[in-house]
Amino acid sequence: MSSLIDFIYQRLSQFGSIPMCNGIAERAPHILGFCFPLCYRCTFIVILFIMTLYIAYKHKKTIPLYVIFLCMLPMIIDGSLQTFWGMMSNNLRRALTGAVFGYALGMLVTKAYIYIDKK
Repeated sequence: MSSLIDFIYQRLSQFGSIPMCNGIAERAPHILGFCFPLCYRCTFIVILFIMTLYIAYKHKKTIPLYVIFLCMLPMIIDGSLQTFWGMMSNNLRRALTGAVFGYALGMLVTKAYIYIDKK
C-alpha cells in the first residue's frame, strides 16, 4: 500500500511537467510551457467522448454496432504496434486515432443508454 501512495505522490508532484497517463512529455500538448496532464491520444479521447455523448443523446441518434467497433480498431492497432512491436507513432496519429476512438466510445455508451432507457 505504501508503494501505491508513493507512486501517487510522485505523479502529483510532477503535475505540469509530465502527463499523468503515460509519463512521456513529448507525447503531450504543451501550452505556454505547461505540459497538459493527458497525452494527445487521451486528450482527444476525452474531448470527442464528451462531445459525442452530448450530441448523440440529444438527437437520440447512433451508428450501427459494427461501425462502432470498426472505429475503435485504428487505436487498438496503433497502440498494439507501439506496445508489442516497438513501432513509434507520431502525435498527429495519436490524436486522430484517439479522436476516432473517443467518438466510437461515446456512440457505444449512448447506444447502451438509449437501449436501457427504452426498457
